Amino acid sequence: MTMQQLTGPDAMFLHTELQGFPMLIGGVSIYDQSTSPNGIVRFKDILEMFESRLDRSPIFRRKLAEVPFNLDQPYWVDDEKFDLEFHVRHIALPQPGD
Repeated sequence: MTMQQLTGPDAMFLHTELQGFPMLIGGVSIYDQSTSPNGIVRFKDILEMFESRLDRSPIFRRKLAEVPFNLDQPYWVDDEKFDLEFHVRHIALPQPGD
């Protein structure tokens, strides 16, 4: 199991979170069907693309592990139950979708 302690700035962001006011960062991707070689972009293809690139940055497959009694900063540890579909969601605009 890989373990890496949070850096000072990362720990600071974690500790500044307040209940009801999380310090989260998210992303939005818009896929244009007309730019796809097959004329369609399937969610399965998007998941496969993300899956094929996960090894480039191991941090995306990790979770935080607290140190008992908060005696030290938390550590990043490998998430043995990592579920890509929990992190990458498919939401489509209703028609006309513009």
